Amino acid sequence: MTIQQIEPALLYDSNIYLITGSKGVALIDTGTGFQSDILMSRISDALNGRNLDYIILTHRHYDHVGGVSAVTSMYDPKIYASRSDASPLRAGDSESTLGTVFGGHIEPMDIIDFNEGDQIDLGEHKLVCIETPGHTIGSICILDETTGSLFSGDTFMVGSVGNYSHPTGSAEMLINSLRKLMDVDFDGLYPGHGPFVKSNGKQFLLGALHIMGEE
Repeated sequence: MTIQQIEPALLYDSNIYLITGSKGVALIDTGTGFQSDILMSRISDALNGRNLDYIILTHRHYDHVGGVSAVTSMYDPKIYASRSDASPLRAGDSESTLGTVFGGHIEPMDIIDFNEGDQIDLGEHKLVCIETPGHTIGSICILDETTGSLFSGDTFMVGSVGNYSHPTGSAEMLINSLRKLMDVDFDGLYPGHGPFVKSNGKQFLLGALHIMGEE
């Protein structure tokens, strides 16, 4: 069992994580895909001959979903996102996904809803969806129940929180989501941007609440 970070091709790409278990392999987020040759080379090297079974998108924004078309040109994974953020991805909506902001274009995607409590069992990794709206209305975190690792997307990072001023974002929803995560048992923190930590991840959740004015 492994959790690997795929090195982003560009500084503003999201973090990309490859999770490998005996029953399947999942990719969490895909970056912008602007440097698709580099992206696919790095994913191929990390897969080391394995097939890619799943893509899980933490939210709709282009810096996390733009690389989907590059990945699906080489592999045939099932693609998951929350119901609220799946709709603009299915529609190929380049406005609300910030594709136009990044100078990119969203192609319509075949998305499977991945909502609160839904699970993907990779064998040694059991990935569970936690709905955490705030950065976008459909933002999710993904808990690996087996290793106690939380993939937090842009809900919160090491030393920061996600921007809630974009369309469908909400400070109130973000605060409620951060409070909700206080009841989640996790140790490692693998955010959508910046460094990850393999232990003591909850201290950064406490820091995120402090940033949002919560004691």
